[in-house]
Amino acid sequence: MNGRVHHDDTPEGRIAAVARSLCIQMEKKSSREPDYADFRDVLRPFLQRELLNARIDEARKTSGRALTQRVRELAKELQSLKFPNEFEL
Repeated sequence: MNGRVHHDDTPEGRIAAVARSLCIQMEKKSSREPDYADFRDVLRPFLQRELLNARIDEARKTSGRALTQRVRELAKELQSLKFPNEFEL
């Protein structure tokens, strides 16, 4: 996202990359630092994705028919997330 980190195996690393990318893009576009609202709005779908992935992983560690349905429900939520365009933050 900022030329140095494009992928991380940890949730905190992925969120940090998004936050850093926001800072860089805000400086380039508006010569100002991002404020609380900028972080809140941009990070929301990324945090939701991390939470849904954690719930899916947790559900997969158990067994049963209800589990399969729950994973399907969570997968639908995951697919419905809307992410900002990387260059329109």
